[in-house]
Amino acid sequence: MVCQSWGGVIRICPALPTAWRELVVHDFRTRGAFLLSAVRENGRTRWVRLRSEVGAPCVVRHGIEGLVEVRDGRGRQLRWEPADDGGIRIRLRKGESALITARGDRPDPRIVPVRPNAPAPRWGLPA
Repeated sequence: MVCQSWGGVIRICPALPTAWRELVVHDFRTRGAFLLSAVRENGRTRWVRLRSEVGAPCVVRHGIEGLVEVRDGRGRQLRWEPADDGGIRIRLRKGESALITARGDRPDPRIVPVRPNAPAPRWGLPA
């Protein structure tokens, strides 16, 4: 629902309920030893960050509408190439990261908690 990683492709929010307009994912481990962080605001993916733990190319379907930019951890543009079905292919060495955003957008890449959009029944251990 939030992230799928199979067939050599990392998919961001492929089956997210429309009611989940806001979402934060932080250091979600995917196949290929990537740590994924992402933020959705108002039902749209604002940014995706991938950090490679072992060094390998990856294909990611980011879900960001329109043209994208890919930058490294220091804000420098990274090379990438289009992949099938709207994805992009990025080559990362061990420890390198890539931040994917809409072209011209400079979102704040900090991770902050998401506020609930409606009350929900408690689950888990009793209070």
